[in-house]
Amino acid sequence: MIYLTFVGNHDALDKAREGYGAALTIFLQYKDVISDVYIFVTSFKGTDRVNYKEIAESSKAIMLAEKPQVKVTLVAIDLPNPVDFDLVYPTLLHETQKLLEREEIKTREKIINITSGTPTMTTCWVLLHKSGLIPNSRLIQSFETKYARERGKSTQEVNLEIDDFPQITAPEDLKRQLTIVSRKNVQLTEKLNASELDRQIPEIVGQSRPIREIKEQILKDIDSETHVLILGERGTGKQVVAEAIWRLYHHEKDKVLTTFDCGAFSETLLLSELFGHKKGAFTGATEERTGLLKQCDNRMLFLDEIGNLPMNGQQALLRFVNDGEFRPLGSNTVHKVKTQIIAATNKNIHDSTLFAQDLKDRFDEIIELPSLRQRKEDIPPLINHFLLIFSRKQSTRIPLALRHEVVQKLQEYDWPGNVRELEKWIQKLCRRFEGGELSLKDLPAKLIASIMRDEEIYELPDLPLPIPLKDYIDKIRERARLQASGNMAEVDRLLGQNPGTEKQRQYRQKQKG
Repeated sequence: MIYLTFVGNHDALDKAREGYGAALTIFLQYKDVISDVYIFVTSFKGTDRVNYKEIAESSKAIMLAEKPQVKVTLVAIDLPNPVDFDLVYPTLLHETQKLLEREEIKTREKIINITSGTPTMTTCWVLLHKSGLIPNSRLIQSFETKYARERGKSTQEVNLEIDDFPQITAPEDLKRQLTIVSRKNVQLTEKLNASELDRQIPEIVGQSRPIREIKEQILKDIDSETHVLILGERGTGKQVVAEAIWRLYHHEKDKVLTTFDCGAFSETLLLSELFGHKKGAFTGATEERTGLLKQCDNRMLFLDEIGNLPMNGQQALLRFVNDGEFRPLGSNTVHKVKTQIIAATNKNIHDSTLFAQDLKDRFDEIIELPSLRQRKEDIPPLINHFLLIFSRKQSTRIPLALRHEVVQKLQEYDWPGNVRELEKWIQKLCRRFEGGELSLKDLPAKLIASIMRDEEIYELPDLPLPIPLKDYIDKIRERARLQASGNMAEVDRLLGQNPGTEKQRQYRQKQKG
C-alpha cells in the first residue's frame, strides 16, 4: 500500500505533547500494510518559523525505526503560499500526477492523510481523490489524543460518497506547468511591486493594501505643484507621509520641510504667522511681518492640524490653495506666490462646523491614512522597524527581538494611539532591555497590561473615590474632549460610545442653558 501525506505544524515532535501528529499516527495504524511512503514537503525560507523538511526527516526516521523495510521518499513541493487555492491545487495536481507516472503506482492501493497541512491542502486532497485523479485511494483522518480516547480509535476512513459530486479532469502536463508558472509569476510581480514601493518610500512602513495604495498615490498622483491634504487619526503617521512627499518632490533650494502647527497659536497670531501682517493690524503688531506663505515661495509648507484654523483662516487658505493669492492682515495688497501646501488634520472634514467644506475640495489630492487597527498585518514589520531604530540609538551589541507570542499579542491589541503608541511601547522596551529574544514572561507587568485586552487588567482608581462619581465621570469626558481636540466623533470612539452620543449630550447641555 502507498501512503501519501504532507507534514504540518502539529507533526513536529514535541516532548511536551502526548502522542504523535497525524502523519505518524496514520502510519503507525497502517504500517503492517504500507510499503511506500511519500511525504510532501514545502520549501523552507529563512524567514519561516517552521522548517517542514526537518519535521519530515524526523518523521521518516521514526517510520524506518518502526518498519526498516518501508521505503520513505520526501517529495519537495514549492508552495510560496500554502493557503492560496489557486496555487496549491494545480501544484499538487501536477506533482501527484508526475509521481503516479514516474513511480508506476497509479493502479496500486493508496491512503491519503487529510489531517496534516493547511485546510486548503485538505480540500485539494479531497478533490483529487473524489475526481479520480488519484485512483484506488482512500482518505484517512487522524484524531488528537483527547478525541481518540472519546472515540476509542485514533484514525478513521472518510467516506465521501456524495451524489452529483463535480467531476474534475486533469489537464495535460504542459498546461498544468504553464498554469503554475503563470500564477507564480502573478505573485512574484506583486512582491516585486511591493518591494519597489518600499525602496522608493522607505519612510512609510507596511505592505498592507491600504499602505501600498497610499505609496502608489504618492508616486503616481503627486508632483512638485500638488496641494495635498492628509487625513488620519492621531498617531497614524501624517507627519511621516508629509516628509516622504517633501523628500520626493521638493525644489533644490528647499533644504528642509517647513512645518507649522496650526494648533499652537491663538487665532490672531495663527493668521499672522501664516499670512503675515501690516504694522498696526492688531494690538501688538508694532512692525510689519512676512508670513510663512510668502517665506516659502517656491518651497513646500506643511500645515499640521489644519483643522484648528478658524473658519475665516480656512476661507483665506481656500483662496490661496485655489489661485495662489493671499492678503496679509491689515493689508489690501494681494500677494501671489508658488508655495506648495501639504496639510494634515485628524478632524472630520465632512463636518461643516469643524471644516470649511469648500476647502477640502480645493486640494488636488487627499490621502486617508488608516488606523493601525485597520492594518494589523503591518504590525510585525513596524515592530522590526522600531526595534532596529531604538537598538541603534541604545548602541546594543545584541539586537532585541520579540518571540512570536509577543508579536501575536501586539497584533491583538487595537492601539488607540496608532503607530505612535506602538513606537513608544517599543521604545520603552529598548530602554529596559539591552538585547536578546523576549517572551511574554520576560516583559514587565506594566508593559504586558498595556497591551492586554482583558478588562480585568485595566487600571482602576483607588477606592473610595477622592471626588463624587459624577465629577469623576465629568473629568473623564473632559480628558476625552481634550485628547480629541473637540472632535465629537473622536470623543465617542475614545469613550466607547455610540456615534452621535457626545453631540447629543452637548446639545442637551446647551438647551438647558
